[in-house]
Amino acid sequence: MELQIPQPLQSLSRHEYNLCVMLALFDDRLRRFEATIDDERPEFATYSEAMTFLDSIYLFTRMLLDSAAGIVRHYYKSNEKRDLPKSFDELLKKSKQGQLPDGLNEVFFSCDTWFSQLKDRRDDIVHHYETYFIGFGQNTQGGMTVVQFSPRDKTHAVRDEDLRSYLGLVMAGYQRFVDRLLDHWDVTFYRRFGIVASINSRQFTILEGRSANILWWAYRYGEYRHDSMVVDES
Repeated sequence: MELQIPQPLQSLSRHEYNLCVMLALFDDRLRRFEATIDDERPEFATYSEAMTFLDSIYLFTRMLLDSAAGIVRHYYKSNEKRDLPKSFDELLKKSKQGQLPDGLNEVFFSCDTWFSQLKDRRDDIVHHYETYFIGFGQNTQGGMTVVQFSPRDKTHAVRDEDLRSYLGLVMAGYQRFVDRLLDHWDVTFYRRFGIVASINSRQFTILEGRSANILWWAYRYGEYRHDSMVVDES
């Protein structure tokens, strides 16, 4: 019998890789611009590219989360004949009202702290003609802090969060969501398709190159930790 991998699983794998690439490119361009910021002729081309890759991170993260929602929908449709929304946002809204299957409300509701702001930024870019800029300031330790600001929203012109820490928080939120979802489900569902490792960070002991960037940002900037995770920072 031919093995059929559900489309949401294929989509999630692709969007994970896309996001990893954008994180790598954003980090590279941001570091290059930071290195020239005090020069007479800073590398403004790299600054512009950093903004482009940052927008892409917001878009790809939302696409990734909707793919994860599609997996949830496929799981319950296949195993319990229950039809759930295919949007991550809609699943989160239903979780706040306690309308998801037993145990799943907690899995999604725990994402509200980081997802709401991510959703707003993506919606601003896509629907409200927003351009977010990258700014630089000094943190409490006297070092440089990278922040994001908007010329459109005068009441919140400069966001006070460190941009790297914010993205790390989002990546950590995604990783914890995956952990909770797999704790809630019987992992044999994924073993049927032979691709547990593609969405389960706990299965990885060695991560190299761009494919590790989501987990690396979660660990490095978002304080994500897991007992079975092995990190080599050499």
